[in-house]
This record gives sequence, C-alpha cells and structure tokens, in this order.
Amino acid sequence: MIMSEKTKIYSEFIHQGHDIYQRLKYLIPFIGYPLNRDENYNPFFIIGSGRSGNTLLRRILHAHESLFIPPETYVLGKIIKLFRQNRNMIWRNLVYLILSHFEFHPEFFTFGVSLRPLAQELINIPKNKRSLAYLIDGFYHFYAKEKKLLGIRWGDKSPINTYCLKRIYLVFPKAQFIHIIRDGYDVIKSYLESGIYNNIELVAKRWLNSVKLASRFGSKYPKNYFEIHYEELVQKPEETVTKICKFLDIRYNSNMIYSENTAHLLGDIVKRIHHSNVMKPIFTSSIGKGRKNLTYEQRIKIQKIIGKKLELLGYEP
Repeated sequence: MIMSEKTKIYSEFIHQGHDIYQRLKYLIPFIGYPLNRDENYNPFFIIGSGRSGNTLLRRILHAHESLFIPPETYVLGKIIKLFRQNRNMIWRNLVYLILSHFEFHPEFFTFGVSLRPLAQELINIPKNKRSLAYLIDGFYHFYAKEKKLLGIRWGDKSPINTYCLKRIYLVFPKAQFIHIIRDGYDVIKSYLESGIYNNIELVAKRWLNSVKLASRFGSKYPKNYFEIHYEELVQKPEETVTKICKFLDIRYNSNMIYSENTAHLLGDIVKRIHHSNVMKPIFTSSIGKGRKNLTYEQRIKIQKIIGKKLELLGYEP
C-alpha cells in the first residue's frame, strides 16, 4: 500500500515532534524527578573552614541520643548538580548514578558499608515518593541502620559543603546549618602542621572564602543558620553546646561534652592522624597556637589576606 502525501507529511511531523520533545527533555531543567516533594526532612550541617573544630563538634553532637553524623561524604554538592542535570533519566539509572558517587569516592571506605542493598530498596519505591531528598535521606538512614545507631535525625560534617550551601538548601529547605569559626591563624597553622596543605597563601584564601560563603548564606537564611566560635566551644563547652541544642530543638545532655571515649565509633577518626585530638578530652591549649608558632614572615603574608576579616570577627588582625 502506497502512503499518501498527506500521510507522509503527518508521519514526518510526528517524527520531528518526537525528536524535539526528546531534546527539550534534556534542555528544560524542571522536567523529571523533583529535588524534593515537600518532605519533612530536617537534617543539620556543620559548616565552615576545615581545621576549625568541625570534627570536635561532630563528636559532641553525635553523642546525643537522637542524632547521628556519618563520616564526611565529600560529594553532596556534586550529587545535587548531577541530579538536576539528569533528573529525567530512568529512575533505576538515576539511583545507580547517585549512589555510585557516594560509594566510589576514595574516602568512602571509612563508612564501612556497601550500598548495594540500599540501591534495591530505592529502585522499588513508589513513583510518588521519588525525589533527590528521598534518595539522600535514605542514604544517611541506611548507614545508621547498618551501624546500629539509635539516632533518628542525621547531620553532615563535610567542610566542602560550605561551597554549595544554596544547593543543599534547595533540596532540604528545613535544614539547619551550624557555622563554626576559628581564628584564621590557628586554622592555617593546623593545616600546615597536619600536612594537608603546605601553601600558606592558599590556606589563608581557603579560610577566608569559607567564612565569607557561610556568613553570606547565614545573612540570607538567618532562621536556618547558627554561628559559634571554636574558642567559645572549648572554653565554655557546656554553655555553647546548650545554645546549639536549643537551636536544633533538642535537650542538652552533659554526656555530649565528655564523649571522647566514643570517638572511635565515628568511623573515620581512627583512620586519620589529623583527627587524633578528637579522641582526647576538650582542651584549650590550641588557642593562639598560630600566632605563637608561625614565623614573622608567615604572619605578614597571612595578615595581608585575612587581617580585615579577622578584625570584623573580633579576632586580632
């Protein structure tokens, strides 16, 4: 049977329309699975520059009976970006894509779990529950279940999250952010001493950028943001942690302060020499260590980069 001219035109029109639709699916950012479905998730994030007492604060909060904080994830910002770019993929493939970026990160061995069982669980969830928030929340609760943790609310302590706060907020608009700030000189000295970095200018700029980004986020979302200083945390731990608990709407427990004996349960602590102090009782001897031990030439370089910001934060420039 010979196709009529009208039928040919109609067939070509349908074919072209299908091609256009397929292209548009990848060009329009809001087609596909959503970032969230207004779920009632309220995680919390410890943010700010590394070497600012983040891990100490993680140890303290993890000791609360209703909270848990896994090892650093490193990839949360990247995962959110990937999901937004590929949200119209087949759900099974999207689950594999997201979980693979968790599990294939070089530092994931500190979690001590396999995500294969979780993948099967997430693949089979109902369509009306499928969202990035559901995936991420499922990841954290899967870890808690595998490690037999009793906490019901998860947190994250990954300093790199400071560079993608708006992305995280878009996924979890009810999340809370605790920004811990430490004297920049002490942070830089700690980085150099630990061997993580050896370039003073680079570390100074990293501290400055982290503090600026977190503070700017806090000024835009003040209800979700709480700011503390490392010096307050170690000099007045009970008073400071009580304030944090009030912000998180949980009851303060004095056992949180004296939790050094359980630090080894945090997963990555015992695997990293630069976290060794977290397994000790809270101490104040690191305050002012940077100015005491850095050379005059080093302090001059640092002062040029972060002096103004230090003064604004109440530190000696």
